[in-house]
Amino acid sequence: MKGLVDQNSATAHGDIVGGNKLTIVNHQAQLGFVGVLIKKLQTEVEKKVEIQHVIEKLQQFQQYKSVSDGVIGLEAKLDKAGRSHEKDIALETKEAFAKLLERWSLYPSAQEIFAHLLGRAVHEFTYSISPKIGSLDESGINQLITDRVVTPTISECGTETVDFSHAAAMGMIYWLAERCFVRWHK
Repeated sequence: MKGLVDQNSATAHGDIVGGNKLTIVNHQAQLGFVGVLIKKLQTEVEKKVEIQHVIEKLQQFQQYKSVSDGVIGLEAKLDKAGRSHEKDIALETKEAFAKLLERWSLYPSAQEIFAHLLGRAVHEFTYSISPKIGSLDESGINQLITDRVVTPTISECGTETVDFSHAAAMGMIYWLAERCFVRWHK
């Protein structure tokens, strides 16, 4: 018969199909948690779906955390860690992040996104960065911050909708330090 192909000895790094193949892709699974929220956020922005309250998951980060070491506030933390040279950029990017957070806080999905990002940053500082303080120099700590917080944050949220930049990610860290959730000193 004309047009028949014998695939008995065919090999491939995937499916071998002798006709049509239908593949169903779950885009939400590919997007990840933040990607799904960004899609929801885009719809909320288009439809002007706004809320007047702050969700509980985000509220916990807006309050100042009590500290046992007496080092309160961003500038004091930078001074204690020998990072006084960062004060100008830290204050500038912290304020820029605060404005970004305020601007997006009208949208429920944006609040979920920010709560997720803040929670991950605190987790990474607590379990990956803080234990290395004292054994790494400033450059090493900066690299850990970049690898564990800044780069993942940008890759998750650096979309046209939210436009989360390196400066915004660092501003988020400084904002958390102001509220005593993260620190650079032992």
